[in-house]
Amino acid sequence: MLKLKGSIKISGDKSISHRALIFASLSTGKVKISNLLESDDVMRTLNILKELGIKIVKEKTQWTVYGNGTGGYLQPSQVLDCGNSGTTSRLMMGAVSSNPINCTFIGDNSLSKRSMSRLSIFLEKMGAEIKLTKKDFLPLHINGDINLIPMEHVMQKASAQVKSAIILAALNLRGKTRIIEKRNTRDHTERLMRYLKINFKKKILSKSSTSIELNGPYEIKPRDIIVASDPSSAAFFIVGALIIPKSMITLKNIALNKSRTAFIDVLKKMGGKIKVKKTKTISGEDVGNIQVSYSLLNAIEVKASSSPYLIDEYPILSIAASQAKGVTVMKGLSELRHKESDRIKSITKNLSKIGFKVISKKDDISIKGSNELQVIDQKKIKTYGDHRIAMSFAILSLLYKNKLIIDDESCISISYPDFKKHLKKLSTH
Repeated sequence: MLKLKGSIKISGDKSISHRALIFASLSTGKVKISNLLESDDVMRTLNILKELGIKIVKEKTQWTVYGNGTGGYLQPSQVLDCGNSGTTSRLMMGAVSSNPINCTFIGDNSLSKRSMSRLSIFLEKMGAEIKLTKKDFLPLHINGDINLIPMEHVMQKASAQVKSAIILAALNLRGKTRIIEKRNTRDHTERLMRYLKINFKKKILSKSSTSIELNGPYEIKPRDIIVASDPSSAAFFIVGALIIPKSMITLKNIALNKSRTAFIDVLKKMGGKIKVKKTKTISGEDVGNIQVSYSLLNAIEVKASSSPYLIDEYPILSIAASQAKGVTVMKGLSELRHKESDRIKSITKNLSKIGFKVISKKDDISIKGSNELQVIDQKKIKTYGDHRIAMSFAILSLLYKNKLIIDDESCISISYPDFKKHLKKLSTH
C-alpha cells in the first residue's frame, strides 16, 4: 500500500502572499518578494495592482514590486476581476477606498454569492461611496476618497479580511483610526506592519478582544519580504501522514503563527504524532519544521470557540475524523457556509456517499469514524468548485487506493497549484 515519506518545502502562504503584494505596492520604492504563492487567487491580487498602475516584474524566482506610496493607485481603465478570491476583493476594496479613484470589482460565480456588505458598511461610514449588487454582492462600484473620516470601528463579527481592509484604508488617512475586535482573528497584517516598521498600537482589551490604533498618513519604506510556507496547505499532508499506515514526513519552513496552527492542536488531541520545532523568524512570522508519523486517532469534540482559527482546516479535519475511533463533533461552523462552497454541505454529502455516518445539525457536524478501513466501490466526489474539498478528498482517496474520483481537480490551482506535484513527491509504494 502507498505511504507518505520524505520531506518537501510547501508553497508560500496564501494570506501572507496577498498582503506582501499589497503592502509592497503601498511602499515608496522597490520591494523584492521571495516564495510568493503563484496561485490563481494571489495572481488576481497581482494583476489588479498592475491595473492600478503598479509595476510588478518576475525575475527568476523573485517578484519585484515598484511601490507608489499609500495614495499612489491610479484610475484603472477596466473592471478589476477578483476571480474566486475573497481575500483579493475585500483587501483591495479597503486599499483603494482612500485613493481618489473609481473602481468596479467583479468576481466569478462563487465569489459573487459571498457577502461584501460585511466590509462595505465600515467603508461607507468613513465616507466611501459604494454601490453593491442587490445591496450585498459583486459586481460592486466604489468611489474612493482621500478625505475619508478616521474613526473608531467596532467589529462584532470575527473577520481578518474585514479588519485588514479597514487597516489598508486607514494607512492613507490623516488622523486616528481605531479598530476594536470583539473576537480576535489572524494577525498576519499586524505582523507584516511591524516588520515594515509601520507604527501602530495594539492593546489587549480582554482574553478574546483587542484594539488596533493607527495614526496616518504613513510613508512605508521599502523592505524585501520572504513569504513563509502555508500551514493550511501543509495540513493536507499532515493528515495524510497521520491516516496512511507507515507514513513519516517532514515539512520545512512552515509559518507557525498561533492563529494558523490550531488544527495541529486538534490533531494532537486526537492522538496524532506531530512534532513542531520553531527554527527562525522571517518577515515577522515565526517559522519551523513539522514532523509527522502515522498514528491511531481517536474522536474528540472541537469547540465552537476554536472555529475562527480552523476555518480553512475543517474539510481536512473531517477526513481525519473519518479515520478516528468514535464520534468526532465539530461545533459552531456557521462561517463555513460562506466559503468557496457551503462546506458543511460539501463535507457531509461526500463523506456520507463513501458510507460514513455524518450528521449536520444547524452549525454542528458529527462524524462517526473508524480505524478499520472499509471496502468501497468507486465513488464520485463532488467538490462544488471548492479547492479545499478537492484536496481533502484527494488525500482520503490515497487510503482507498484511488477509488474516490474527484469531479473537478482544476479548482485546486486557486490556492495550491503544486499540490499534485508535492503529493507525488511524498507518495511511495
